[in-house]
Amino acid sequence: MHNLWIPVVAILLVAGLIFGGQAISDANRDDAIAARIGERLEAQDDIEIERLLEVNKGYGLCGDAVRADRPALPFYYHTVTEQLALGADAPAYRENCGRHAAP
Repeated sequence: MHNLWIPVVAILLVAGLIFGGQAISDANRDDAIAARIGERLEAQDDIEIERLLEVNKGYGLCGDAVRADRPALPFYYHTVTEQLALGADAPAYRENCGRHAAP
């Protein structure tokens, strides 16, 4: 019976490493996007990413950049080219996020 536990523990360990690594990778990606938005806005305060939605088969991200005491700023980020479009009026945002945006 103890021979059965070895593969079960090994599978659980590998699954934990895979999913844990993915969670860390997503957090790092969000921090990098927030830093790019902060640079573009020349913002000194912290920027948080909210309502993140993957579009274009995962190659693009739509979301809102939120700063203290300011309205949310919609953005589009292309994960391959690292193109960043700020504001709902930006052509890249309208093309990629327009149909996904909340009314």
